[in-house]
Amino acid sequence: MDLEFAISGQQWIGIAIGAVLYMVLSMIWYMPKVFGNRWMAGEGLTEENLKQNETPVIYVITFVMALVSNIVIALMLSNVGGGVVNGIVVGLLLGIGVAGMAIAPHYMFAKKSNLVLIQAGHAAVLITVSGAVIGALT
Repeated sequence: MDLEFAISGQQWIGIAIGAVLYMVLSMIWYMPKVFGNRWMAGEGLTEENLKQNETPVIYVITFVMALVSNIVIALMLSNVGGGVVNGIVVGLLLGIGVAGMAIAPHYMFAKKSNLVLIQAGHAAVLITVSGAVIGALT
């Protein structure tokens, strides 16, 4: 099997853009009027709880994780070819088929099935958008 593990200069730009979009889309996703209120209720959290635990370190770690996720997407695209369509396909496959399927059992076993679509959907959307961006720059 010949796998390529090289990332082009343009892909690095896509990785950075994808990581920034990851943060922006997450902020939108968890806004109270989008899924934030339902997510907090499902997790048994309040805005006060979240503010008490808010620290810049969480955002830095999340951004680093977004970079790692986008690097993996870029590595996958280096093996299947670039383009927006390939990026979307790879993003959907990784987002739904890997991330979504890994997230869902945690919530089902925790008896929080109402959160499965919010959390798995979040991962699928972020990874698909990142795939499209990186694919466009490949």
